[in-house]
Amino acid sequence: MEEQFLEKGDFVRIDGINAVVVGTDEDDNIPEDHIAVFFGSEIVKRESEGGEGNDRPLVWIVPIDLCEDGLEPEYLEE
Repeated sequence: MEEQFLEKGDFVRIDGINAVVVGTDEDDNIPEDHIAVFFGSEIVKRESEGGEGNDRPLVWIVPIDLCEDGLEPEYLEE
């Protein structure tokens, strides 16, 4: 990815996988030229349907130069 300013909430792709930026090097504990990304949670049964829901989210800190431009999201309604 060309050097550009990424903001929280931006979509990026890392090795072909979609992710959302949840932290930048302006945040504590994130090194310079890195970002924190969330790849999403495993699909599980909802608590309202008798399931247990998800565990805590896993956020990965990666070098910004591994990121590619994100794809435009497709919006769905429930």
